[in-house]
Amino acid sequence: MSTPKDTALAACRQLMEPIIGILLRNGVTHKDLVAICKQIYVQVASEEFGLRGRQTNLSRVAMLTGIDRKEVSRIKESLNNPREGEHNQQHQDRLTRLLSAWHHDPDFCTSVNHPLALSVEGEQQSFALLARRYGGDFPASALLKELKRVGVVEDTIDGKVIATKRYFVPAQSDPGALLRAGSVISDLGNTLHHNLYKANKQQPLQFERRASNTQMSPDQLAAFREFVEQEGQAFLEKIDAWLSEHEQPDASTHTSGELMRMGVGTYLFSHLIEPELPNVDEADTDEGVNQ
Repeated sequence: MSTPKDTALAACRQLMEPIIGILLRNGVTHKDLVAICKQIYVQVASEEFGLRGRQTNLSRVAMLTGIDRKEVSRIKESLNNPREGEHNQQHQDRLTRLLSAWHHDPDFCTSVNHPLALSVEGEQQSFALLARRYGGDFPASALLKELKRVGVVEDTIDGKVIATKRYFVPAQSDPGALLRAGSVISDLGNTLHHNLYKANKQQPLQFERRASNTQMSPDQLAAFREFVEQEGQAFLEKIDAWLSEHEQPDASTHTSGELMRMGVGTYLFSHLIEPELPNVDEADTDEGVNQ
């Protein structure tokens, strides 16, 4: 009979296969991964397994993780430095927020939410004004350069700039695309973790669903991809509009005094189903075995 540990390891294998594929393509060895895993083990054990609301002490972290106390102490010191992926995600979120505003704020779009061509500088209908409102503390010139570099903003013939896409997605060759992939997997993983172990009356289940069918012909993949692109984009634009309508300018404008990152992710998946080889005895006695 499988134990909970066996089940968790089987689930981990499914989770890690695509991640290992990404790591191998970027020259990351198993020793590099082990070092990161040690850090994450210590981080999670420290933050989530303390008693009576306190952070977990060194001895308990060592017991939970199987890492000796001296190594735990060293790793905890190294975790005080901010992680690169967190800063990158904040930057990408900021660019997506700016593009969303370009499609929603009436100062920068038409009545049917098409982005206007904006002057680069100026106090009205300019990218500089858009960046001041929605770009946080990033310089307008740096934001514009990044958006042009990844092809979501283009120059017009009259010297203005216009958004060509609603969302910021780095090009495949861009290092930001790799960090974004990590963020997407993290968002989904955190939702599953919450639903499995943290959900309660105060923190209800977070929405997580999927629709799939195992009886599909590969000939349908192109049509399905086009369908998902259209319907998924329309759905995300509705989500984006709701978020823009309800966003707060800063933490001081509401009672809790805090801000949260909220959102929804969608993704398409497809893979061939390996045919099951029939049992020899079954093959001899049952002519109706499906291949």
